[in-house]
Amino acid sequence: MTRYDVVIPTFNAPAARLAAAVRSARACEGISRVIVIDDGSQPATAACEGCGLIRQENAGPSAARNRGLEASESAWVVFLDDDDELIPAGVAAMIALAEKLDAVACVAARFERRAGLVRRKDVPGEWAGKLLPHWSDVLRPIAIFGASGLLISRRVVEGGLRFDPGLRVGEDREYLARVGQMGAIVVSAEPALTVALREEGNLTSASHLARRIRDHVVIARRFCEPRCDGHLREATTWLVNAAAKSGVDEESWLVLLGLMRARGWPVPLKARVRRMFRAAK
Repeated sequence: MTRYDVVIPTFNAPAARLAAAVRSARACEGISRVIVIDDGSQPATAACEGCGLIRQENAGPSAARNRGLEASESAWVVFLDDDDELIPAGVAAMIALAEKLDAVACVAARFERRAGLVRRKDVPGEWAGKLLPHWSDVLRPIAIFGASGLLISRRVVEGGLRFDPGLRVGEDREYLARVGQMGAIVVSAEPALTVALREEGNLTSASHLARRIRDHVVIARRFCEPRCDGHLREATTWLVNAAAKSGVDEESWLVLLGLMRARGWPVPLKARVRRMFRAAK
């Protein structure tokens, strides 16, 4: 049976929430180790039953996942956020599909949970059960390309690919784009995890958007191939509209507009008008 490790980065997570994530990982057939990386929690995360615990000073999710990769030993590694839960049948389907198609990574469908309601989030039908057509497709702004639930081959680990510690938002997508340049990524239609969604207000606050804009601009500048443009333009347009609504700081706003103009993407008129009215108040 193919063995795999599960890496769970955590920071100030309630004990019950982290324990649920660990239990979901331990329930998966073929699990070798659950590696929890405590990224400087205050107070320190208590030892979890059935897992290996590594503590480090707070350095962000990228550094925590990298520490987990370095501690892993199995043929495959699955990442899991501390507020999500794996689905055993879905993880098994990911590994079987990745091995069948000789892929170095796999993403999958999922369930999303918000305010007690759960809904299924399927993968695009044209990708289901197939290799991703091109690595640039991971820049398409859809939910399946997050780090939680991502399956990575030992070949990627030994090839030295790591998350960029300088990125705090979008670091998973940037990492997966580089993974896709190393080898094929396959898409499983079987849900592999249940994701706990944060309240929408947390994702569109001015402070969060400022961080998101900073990292998005870095990522957009790294991936300048023509095949990336459509996906990056869509993501940038969403950010412009969200930034206009939230009243993000002037520096972040100008950086975002500078990206759009440098790439020849039109700035939405509605967003510019909304920003102008906010500034006039």
